Amino acid sequence: MWPRIEIEIGSYTGQIHLYSVLMGCGLCHLFLGVDSASRSLGLNPRITGNYYYCLGFAFVGGIIFSKIVTRFFYEGDTPWGNMAAMPGIIGIALVLFVTARMYRLPIRRYLELTVPFFCFAHAWGRLGCFMAGCCHGVPADNIFGVQFPENSPACTLHGYQPVHPTQLYEMVVLIFLGLLMQFIIPLGHRLYSYLIIYGVGRFAVEFLRGDNRGSSGFLLGLSPSQSLCILFILVGGVLVWWTRSKPLSHKEFEDTIE
Repeated sequence: MWPRIEIEIGSYTGQIHLYSVLMGCGLCHLFLGVDSASRSLGLNPRITGNYYYCLGFAFVGGIIFSKIVTRFFYEGDTPWGNMAAMPGIIGIALVLFVTARMYRLPIRRYLELTVPFFCFAHAWGRLGCFMAGCCHGVPADNIFGVQFPENSPACTLHGYQPVHPTQLYEMVVLIFLGLLMQFIIPLGHRLYSYLIIYGVGRFAVEFLRGDNRGSSGFLLGLSPSQSLCILFILVGGVLVWWTRSKPLSHKEFEDTIE
């Protein structure tokens, strides 16, 4: 755990929060990855540039949406600054769809390009969670246990016990999924593959989470994230059927190619 870097400039002492730095790295990875993929397909840079605007608006909207929705998952006086990843993903998707419609972009085509790099961006964020000490797991009495320092959320909840580094577990899932999407799963099958595989992986990791998971009020015994995982899997299943009836081929990119 290394949540911040202290910087001294004369009499001034500042802090750089590593979570924010790593999130910034994730966004850079996302935009550079989409740019490289769009160039390799010869897509029109003007149309791709408009899509970048949509991505930027989507991330801001996703953060706001997550801060609002997350508050209702937790009991008591939960600060508005708290946010969870899965409501954020839903918020990003909603804003991206609306803005892409406004720009009249072929959203499905660009989403298929974006999915691998979104996984990598999310993985950077999970590394940021590990550095910040949030989103930790339950106590672990095996080689995977990580001892967080005294002032960490894990130590506050579980004392001086090693806990599962669930942030790193999910990061591994996301990196594997991103590589799978980028190099093995072809365009036209990535979106539903992401929803199903990530939904299953995150659902499993949630059983090892040891922080306050909140309560969704929908499915007893499951965390809000697990309830959303089920939603992701169901939507992915619907997209499997829809994709078979309307397959996406490279020819559908022709109107966006230079």
